[in-house]
Amino acid sequence: MTRAFLLAVLTGWLVLFAGPGSASAHATLDSTDPAQGAVLPAAPARVALTFSESVQVAADGVRVFAPDGTEVDTGQATRTGPGGAVGVALRAGGEGTYTVSWRVVSADSHPISGAFTFSVGHPSPSRAPSAAGQAGTTVNVLYAIFRWLAFAAFAVLIGSVAFVLACLPSAAGSRALRLLRFTGWAGSLAGALGCLILQGPYGFGLGLGHAFDGDLVEQVLASRIGGALEARVLILFVAGLHLTVLCSGPVTPRRRLLLGVGGAVLAVVLAVTWSAGDHAATGLQPQVALPADVAHLVAMGLWLGGLAALLVALPRIPGPELTAAAGRFSRIAAWSVLVLVITGSYQAWRQLGTWSAWLSTGYGRLLLVKVVLVGLLLLAAAWSRRWVRRHGGEARTLRRSVLAEAALGVVVLAVTALLVEAEPGRTATAAPPGPVHREIAYDTGGPGGKGTVDADLDPAVTGPNAIVLSIEDTTGALRDVPELHAKLTLPARGLGPLEIPLRHTGTGRYTATAVQLPAAGSWQLALTVRTSDLDETTVATDVTIR
Repeated sequence: MTRAFLLAVLTGWLVLFAGPGSASAHATLDSTDPAQGAVLPAAPARVALTFSESVQVAADGVRVFAPDGTEVDTGQATRTGPGGAVGVALRAGGEGTYTVSWRVVSADSHPISGAFTFSVGHPSPSRAPSAAGQAGTTVNVLYAIFRWLAFAAFAVLIGSVAFVLACLPSAAGSRALRLLRFTGWAGSLAGALGCLILQGPYGFGLGLGHAFDGDLVEQVLASRIGGALEARVLILFVAGLHLTVLCSGPVTPRRRLLLGVGGAVLAVVLAVTWSAGDHAATGLQPQVALPADVAHLVAMGLWLGGLAALLVALPRIPGPELTAAAGRFSRIAAWSVLVLVITGSYQAWRQLGTWSAWLSTGYGRLLLVKVVLVGLLLLAAAWSRRWVRRHGGEARTLRRSVLAEAALGVVVLAVTALLVEAEPGRTATAAPPGPVHREIAYDTGGPGGKGTVDADLDPAVTGPNAIVLSIEDTTGALRDVPELHAKLTLPARGLGPLEIPLRHTGTGRYTATAVQLPAAGSWQLALTVRTSDLDETTVATDVTIR
């Protein structure tokens, strides 16, 4: 059975990573107005940016600097339309190159930033900063600590409650287990409140002094992550009542059933507040990813939190009860691991897409570390399960293996907290803007009418581009032709054809500079080549402009 299970998992991973698909959990900048590198006759009244998904922007989230380095925006950046459109009005400035520095928060709660330039009248040097403000080190460190605390406490809370109800109801009143459950509840509440307070400074790149800024808190509460954290705090107060009832008397079969159903509902709803504010709620297949992420979180809590409860209870359980309780927990842990493997494999495919992303992206490397740690955790779990099956050995032996599991679990939770904050591999490996090269064969049908046109577009982004065409004969030697025309068309937007003004710059070389491409998308480059008075052909290729 174990071999079949491993084979099924391996086959599933191969199928998942065979087809990469496309997705983006972080927002990406789709277009700007003015376009990157554009040269305008007069200064625009405002700057606008359009993102791939809904974003939040602080009042100073879009900053515009004149060529002399002075800031010329009004400092009141706002969302200018549905989805991911934001903008800021400008004051008058002089001629030269302007720098736009921006920072927004994605729908999955993570900040992204960048910059672009445009010119008024003519390009010029610029003394402006190149990026939007970043959150201080103190804010980043505190935010990471609260995220880890929230993960660990969530696991302890639901795992310890499940352990008592499913494995050892007679120990519900144990002081040590009561303290463990309260620690999980208090840690979850502290983690949620800490993340709620720090989300504004973290997301908008501000210092710790802005943590209690009223306008900033209002913006956070209006966001997806703010709503999820607010809901988590309210649910935790209900969970506190559940813990009070659990500790109020002996766990009879009827109370055990009612408390078990209530605890399961609370565990799922708490997990939803995690998934609804992170990567699972955006990007590829959210309708599948959200329940898969919830199942992953609950399974993680049952296993790792249950381990903590078993570790605390071990010195206080008589021998026969120890064997029975460990056996029941072993079965729960086995099912939890199965759910973790299935949902974790799906999440890995969803966030990475290809095998190469495991080593080429920070997210992939973190996930690889997590997989190795979970593998070690499973080895420790196998040792514990071996003890349970033999029903012999000393409790001290079981305690050592459970302690090793718990210690590895703490590290796994730390890596998980980092993964939640990391940029997904699919976004990180998306093809960046850069030069595009195409080799286009042509045949006009006459003598010597065959050859190749090498086409280079640089930088292949909206705004001005340089286009270089090199014509080669069948031997690879550069050659001139009597006539060469080039046009660009964007069929999806009904733009074009745009005639490209080519200039002959050498044998077989034709160049056009400052070709303005107003929109991103899949453009069609059409080349008309004439090799004699009668022999002519038109060939085309697609080029992606970002």
